[in-house]
Amino acid sequence: MRYLVNGEEMRQLDHYSIETVGIPSMVLMERAALCVVEELEKRKAEGQKVLVLCGSGNNGADGLAIARMLTIKGKDVQLYVIGNKEHATEEWKTQYHICENMKIPLREKTEDFSFIQEEKYDVIVDAMLGTGLGRMVGGSYQDCMDAVNNSDSYVAAVDIPSGISSDTGVIMGTAVRADLTVTFEFEKLGLALFPGKEYAGECVVRSIGIVHDGLEAVRPGCFTMSPWELERLPSRPAWSNKGTFGRVLIVAGSRNMAGAALLAGEAAYRTGAGLVRIFTPECNRQIIQTALPEAILTTYEDEIFNLEQMQDMCDWATSIVIGPGLGISAETSRFVNYILQYAEAPTVIDADALNVMAMQPDILHSLRPNCILTPHLGEMSRLIGVPIPNLKMNLPKYAREFSEKYQAILVQKDARTIVSSADGKSCYVNTCGNSGMSTGGSGDVLAGIIGGLLACGIKPYHAAIFGVLMHAHAGDLAAERYGERAMLARNIIEHL
Repeated sequence: MRYLVNGEEMRQLDHYSIETVGIPSMVLMERAALCVVEELEKRKAEGQKVLVLCGSGNNGADGLAIARMLTIKGKDVQLYVIGNKEHATEEWKTQYHICENMKIPLREKTEDFSFIQEEKYDVIVDAMLGTGLGRMVGGSYQDCMDAVNNSDSYVAAVDIPSGISSDTGVIMGTAVRADLTVTFEFEKLGLALFPGKEYAGECVVRSIGIVHDGLEAVRPGCFTMSPWELERLPSRPAWSNKGTFGRVLIVAGSRNMAGAALLAGEAAYRTGAGLVRIFTPECNRQIIQTALPEAILTTYEDEIFNLEQMQDMCDWATSIVIGPGLGISAETSRFVNYILQYAEAPTVIDADALNVMAMQPDILHSLRPNCILTPHLGEMSRLIGVPIPNLKMNLPKYAREFSEKYQAILVQKDARTIVSSADGKSCYVNTCGNSGMSTGGSGDVLAGIIGGLLACGIKPYHAAIFGVLMHAHAGDLAAERYGERAMLARNIIEHL
């Protein structure tokens, strides 16, 4: 598990190391500067002619230290200070004084940043704004960033590209597009979320000596994991039978939508479920029995809802998945209401089941802590009445607020899928996956995976996290084989 910290959490962690432990801030600053220089050297990107752009905060002070270290290595370094020196920190003033003593060239202030293209710098170091940015970028900062982005130089950002929100990854008016971002001690949330991820280029996390004991006091709310953590899934005991690994009930499919039920059912089996039962209209029987003969099939005629039959299936199930390809109808509404009212098994609520809930928002108050909702942003927008552009401005915030309000687990699907715990206090940010997964049926596969993990006895929040990670990693393996353009949802299942 890797923490993803926002700007305020990082400030508190810095403060703990400096004030509580007693590590001088200049020591941390020197180590940060050294890390940037080392990463440039590794890529043979330090060049000969370097421009270091410095703000007047401690991010700018890091830049001044970088300028000094590159000068000592014989590079042709120029400094440009953007911002008000009068408002500079004490550490900044100390670093600036050292640069003056070393006679590192300082470019005069200007409103014309055409020199950035004209001078043809090999490397530009962005140390202008850092993680504390809380306002929109404009004026000379915007002009400077635009000039950097229009240059042919290799751009290295210190901690985070200037103009990117460290909390949300949002562009605050304009932002530097970096080739390399060297961030310190903990990855910033804004570097994991889009578009910050894209603007950061290659992102490297380097330790500078911040004490991790401060995590106990700060308790960051977001984290991510790497695919190797899938090894933490429980092993399958040899002394077992099909009942050992649970029973998934999948309420899915409608006329001409058999594929959704099929994909969810096969994904649940491939994830390790012992038995999968698909409850679907009779018209889907031949397709599903032909493509997935392992599934138990229970069908119903159009517009007929058998209460006793539904109760028997809910009692049978270890986990339930409802929604893929169901369509928006009175039957779907009755299925959802019945399962939320009478079923006890952990339940994955997906697709059209979510759309029905959006049309009848009172249903949301029937959610249980073992319910897992899996909306894409369009469905999420309908559920809470917030436009998609607003959601994109702060994905973790809306996910955690929803979970806290309705006491249910939320899997908010996007290029960066967010999984929020039922109390809203913790959220997983998925950093795997690729654009090839943006294809019809991919969400049905995810719903089946989570249902399969639940059936195997994994706790709901963990099942949601590992399901998203497994789905994304299988998608990456599928992309390696087929390419992002050509892969299909069923190729994700192939790689589970």
